[in-house]
Amino acid sequence: MEYFNYYCKRIVKKNIMYIDDKLIEWVTATDDIHADFVKKNFYNEILLANPKTEKKNLDSQINIIKEIVKTFSNKPWITQKEISEKFELNKDQLLKINELISETDLLQDLILKNGYAKKYWNSIIPFSYLTEKAIKNEYSFPKRIALFPGVSCMFYCGFCGRNQKAKYPLNIIDDSLEMYKKLFDDSPDYTSYSVSGGLEPLTNPKIGELVNYAKSKNIKLPIITNGYSLTESFLEKNPGIWDSDSLRISLYGVDAESYEFITRVRKGFKQVYNNTISFLKKRNQINKNLKFGFNFIIIPENLHQLLQIPELIKRINENVLNGEGVNFLTLRDDYQSVTDHSTERDTERKYRLDKSMNSEERKKLQENIFKFEELKKKLCPNLYVDYGYSLETLFKGQVDSGLIKVNGKQMRKFGFTQISVAIDLYGDVFLFREAGFLNREGNKKMIIGRISKDKSLEIIIKNFLEKNQPLEFEQDDSRFMDSFDHVLTALVNQAEKDKEFDIPFSLGPIKLRKQNKKMRVGNNWYSDVT
Repeated sequence: MEYFNYYCKRIVKKNIMYIDDKLIEWVTATDDIHADFVKKNFYNEILLANPKTEKKNLDSQINIIKEIVKTFSNKPWITQKEISEKFELNKDQLLKINELISETDLLQDLILKNGYAKKYWNSIIPFSYLTEKAIKNEYSFPKRIALFPGVSCMFYCGFCGRNQKAKYPLNIIDDSLEMYKKLFDDSPDYTSYSVSGGLEPLTNPKIGELVNYAKSKNIKLPIITNGYSLTESFLEKNPGIWDSDSLRISLYGVDAESYEFITRVRKGFKQVYNNTISFLKKRNQINKNLKFGFNFIIIPENLHQLLQIPELIKRINENVLNGEGVNFLTLRDDYQSVTDHSTERDTERKYRLDKSMNSEERKKLQENIFKFEELKKKLCPNLYVDYGYSLETLFKGQVDSGLIKVNGKQMRKFGFTQISVAIDLYGDVFLFREAGFLNREGNKKMIIGRISKDKSLEIIIKNFLEKNQPLEFEQDDSRFMDSFDHVLTALVNQAEKDKEFDIPFSLGPIKLRKQNKKMRVGNNWYSDVT
């Protein structure tokens, strides 16, 4: 009778995935809090989703199922072999448990949407079906492409890996625009793009035309910029900027002094501050749907500045009287924790920031995040904040070790061209994003070819894969990967290990990893929708 009553209750709510707060507390707790309540809910939900399950078998499996759900909610990269060894399960036992977890919506929601690894799951799910092609080195047009159309950069940030003496010749701009147009023409509708750097994208005098053409092909282009060139004069010359999906300015400080410390350009703060206010006023007149925000990279040297950002945004918003102000803020973890600190490489810099965040600083960061949230609610309550990968964990109350990182020896020898590449102003196709800086020391081996208005990306990638010449990486080659590259590398490596263990993603516990969904994914920084 108890199960029948539960079944009837669930039928009433079948179109709503309601998750009790006790279950969410349990999945993020270090102990087995609300143990009986969780066990009862898991038991009933599994029987509801898998009616042929024998209760006797489920009785013996339910505690292990609980542990596996909690493990995956916090550690997306754990392999089937590790699960098998940890819980002393043979492959047949694990396959049966995987099926129960996979087919039970409540368990899937707890894993993907309510654990500490929620942001990681958001990133990897859309690409999981492509891991098989990446393992086999089979061709598929990249699902995500980063465009680096900048000519130069006026800032000299200490954590940036670029060759600070390098810039592209202006006489290639027209050919580069035609090259990018052909790329858009050739793209399937599931491929998403972003415009960033590389070098500063707004130094490209044709950037407006690039964005406008992308829109004509139904391609949404988010732009990441330092905002220094985003003047009224620039916007008059590049009206296509208003066709971008979103514009995000990298915020390097909260006043002139802090900006100068990072960028070595003292007037940078005032210029970006004024540009921001002017842009928002015009945005509200021309395209209210264009979302605007800031990105702030948190490093040991600027931990305290986090608490000053809500006041800064409040001041900006108070100067924008004709509509919305700043829509979103993305906070990102210690940048150098994944891009490496090698002092023997990337020597063409004015200076470098070498310090990584230690455990005490991460605890301080967590304290500041809690204080920041209170200030945000008071000073800019409508601001959407995206904490990214590991900062989401701190926000939810757990001090972790930071971003996931693989070393150079764990890098994919053919990259993962089926999932992601970067393309610069020359048309050079880079396997990893942090390699896409012009003349960066050691990055030549990361270039697999050059596209043009006459040579397609498909030809370049197919030629690279058909040559079947794996790249050899050094330990510190991980500096050529950004956090997204590290996530994708961990994903493909996990898929390969699971396949070798004879329990591939298609037989694993995560239902969405089995589905071949060619959905377009974008850089959605301004809402929880993915």
